[in-house]
Amino acid sequence: MSARLRTVLAAALLLLAPTLASAHERFIRHDLKHRMQDWFFARDPNGPLGMNANMLHIGLLVTGLLAVLMGIWFLRESLDEIVRYKILSRLRGGVQRTLHNLAAFITDKPVRVGWFYSLGEWSVIMFLRAPALVLMYSATNDSLVMPSYPLEPSSAIYFKFLQALLAVLILTQTLLPLCGALIVGTWLYLFRWGPFVAVDALPVVTVAVVYLTAPWQSHKLAITRLNPDQARWVRIILGFGFLVLGWMKVYNHDLTAGVADNYPGVMNDPLVNMFAMGTDPALRRETWVVSFGMAEVMSGFMLMTGIFTRFWACMMLWVFTKLMLIDFGWDEIPHIYPIGALLAVLTSNDLRTEFDIVQKTERAMRGNGGLRRLALVAVSSVVIAVVAVLPILWGLTFSNRAMLKP
Repeated sequence: MSARLRTVLAAALLLLAPTLASAHERFIRHDLKHRMQDWFFARDPNGPLGMNANMLHIGLLVTGLLAVLMGIWFLRESLDEIVRYKILSRLRGGVQRTLHNLAAFITDKPVRVGWFYSLGEWSVIMFLRAPALVLMYSATNDSLVMPSYPLEPSSAIYFKFLQALLAVLILTQTLLPLCGALIVGTWLYLFRWGPFVAVDALPVVTVAVVYLTAPWQSHKLAITRLNPDQARWVRIILGFGFLVLGWMKVYNHDLTAGVADNYPGVMNDPLVNMFAMGTDPALRRETWVVSFGMAEVMSGFMLMTGIFTRFWACMMLWVFTKLMLIDFGWDEIPHIYPIGALLAVLTSNDLRTEFDIVQKTERAMRGNGGLRRLALVAVSSVVIAVVAVLPILWGLTFSNRAMLKP
């Protein structure tokens, strides 16, 4: 067993000792003010596929949009050639370079601009240092890693000092593999409160992955870029976390609706409202919950699989920054974790997709199979979108939510 693996296991066991917090309570108000129509989320013998027609309508809208976006993605190289040689070739100078860089940004290709490279360095530095801010804030508020997880008073003093020490190690970039092991161990401990809590804290693991893959002599190095493997794992973990959180929003619909009851402004999201178009206005709260969860599912899936990564990262950056600075305030300071991770991924020039096989097949078919190539893209996009959305949405109608009721 390697020294690094032994360190990870030892740190995890240290933090898994059952002497920490006695309760978990979200600081964001989520008391349900208006009862939800539970039957909306359950089996409907008279509905298509045994689902409520409004829920299926939302699922099909999301599936259709996802398929269209994936089709555009698989054809992006052909579209890029059209833009480059038929549109940009007519332009000159700064306008041409600006539009070329914009196209490269949208299609996740390397952006060869000095300010973008500098922004990428700053983003990685911020990503690696920001956890220290959350740790110090949590320590001063008698919490573990996040203000949402209060410490047991009898042992709080020890873990507050431990968090302060960990923050110092992070700020000085000292023993980063140890820092990563401690963060992973802390995240594993959160399973004590159930999978919902652990999934909610999954963005913490993104920075831990980078710490664990850093050299032990990290204090002697200037780490300003993520290597391709680090960027890939940060993207996958972050996207998977959003994906699962989206499904949990639909499953635990009372909690989701409770947040909306206390913060009505969160219901005014254009993407969410678009998914709810054409549904029954009398079921606005129910359809909003499903649309909200499905928007997060689609965003997480696109980020996890590397489809228009930068575009979705920009959208999520806006949402998380707004939630922290405008909607919820400092109680949601843990949003710095996903904000830092999104910035690091957004500014990476080593982005790739998890559907390389479709991309390579499409590239090999150019020039001698136009219709076959389009058929490949269309079928692949539809199959992937259907599998990503509809089976789980259908499966949730079988779930028993009685245990979630107060």
